[in-house]
Amino acid sequence: MKSRSDIKIFIVGGGEIGRSLAGQLSRDGYELTLIDRNQDVVKSLSNSFDIICFEGNGASYTTLQELSAGKADIWIAVTESDELNILSCMTAHMMGAKHTIARIRDVDYARQNHFYKDKLGLSMIINPELATALEIFRLLRFPLATRVETFARGRAELVQINVRNESPLIGHSLIEMNQDMGINLLICAIVRDGEAFVPKGNTVISRGDILYMTGAADEFRKSFKKIKLPVKPLQSVMIAGGGRIAYYLAEAVLEQGAKVTLIEKNKVMATELSEAVEGINVVCDDALAYFDSMSQSDIENTDAFITITDNDEYNLVAAMYGESQGISKVISRIAAKSRLKVLPEGSKICTISREDVAADRILGYSRSLLNAEDNDAVESLYRLMDGRLEIIEFKVDDRDLNLNTPLKDLRMKQNMLIGCIIRDFRIIIPRGDDVILPGDTVLVAVIDRQIARLEDIFAS
Repeated sequence: MKSRSDIKIFIVGGGEIGRSLAGQLSRDGYELTLIDRNQDVVKSLSNSFDIICFEGNGASYTTLQELSAGKADIWIAVTESDELNILSCMTAHMMGAKHTIARIRDVDYARQNHFYKDKLGLSMIINPELATALEIFRLLRFPLATRVETFARGRAELVQINVRNESPLIGHSLIEMNQDMGINLLICAIVRDGEAFVPKGNTVISRGDILYMTGAADEFRKSFKKIKLPVKPLQSVMIAGGGRIAYYLAEAVLEQGAKVTLIEKNKVMATELSEAVEGINVVCDDALAYFDSMSQSDIENTDAFITITDNDEYNLVAAMYGESQGISKVISRIAAKSRLKVLPEGSKICTISREDVAADRILGYSRSLLNAEDNDAVESLYRLMDGRLEIIEFKVDDRDLNLNTPLKDLRMKQNMLIGCIIRDFRIIIPRGDDVILPGDTVLVAVIDRQIARLEDIFAS
């Protein structure tokens, strides 16, 4: 197995996504080279991270030849130009780069992703706006969820919820929740006072805890009802701000049968969205002004309010106003995390960053590619809490160790837990008598460590 310092990763584009990737990958210890045309960007990144920074055109054959692009294990192109990203990845692939990842935002290009993968050798295409819209859509399913991730092709989910003052979970142990309340979910990690840990059966839920729960996708709604957590289905959603995220999000919500009202003060953009998305109600107005025109009944019947304009400050102000009006689910797009300080303590507003969503998807996919070089087991990987908590999806084969052995007879390393077993389309919440079999898919939660193989979670 290659050491991380021997794995060569190239990033083309030093914008927000490129910077986020550079920071995390450099901390992980990979040999990293970043390319950008802007001298100031190159200088800033070279001063911020221990990486190689190169000023130049990341799609130029001459530049790629000079940087030995053909030796790249992963080539990532995330500039603002779709065309440059495609050309950069295609050139690197033809020169011998093992894997290529391109940021492609244009709707028409994104619909042709199978062509780019099959004919141009792209390993992954990331559309930040689509990925962000889908993440928001998953959040809308549960009023209390602050993050939702899917595994095993949508059959299993990881749901993050914050334990508020009024939560019925406070004071109950995990054993009580499973045995007395009858929920078929597993709390695989808890964050308390900023520290993450794997809970035990006698762990008692406290006010302010952040819970990470795994289980079957169709089990969450049933279990949440049993423990009296809100699961009201969406009927009416209001979106402030047009653009690609709004386009993708509106389509997804409308497909679920909910009503969508979109407020966009730019007349041209409002008209385009009205024509592009059938069934949407588009209002050409300022969102805050539109709130003033709404009746109390209309506000009470709005299940969710999402602010996704290009202005962070406006998004947060509008979100806080929506929360003050009693809307149960409020989500705000934000680029600069420092601005989160304006949110009042106890706010239930969910925040989401397009740049972070894209970077997280690329990081997870990159790790799965690199692990697969030596062990073709990693299906997907998600990083949470700035990488301190990882949820990894492994595909089990007959070469894996500790098969057919009851979990109660195996010793797990500290802060590692099997969160879910998927077998023949069936979701198993692991208990002591359960075993891992060849062909299973296993979700593993790991805190403050990184693993490459399923066997790494077991103590020798």
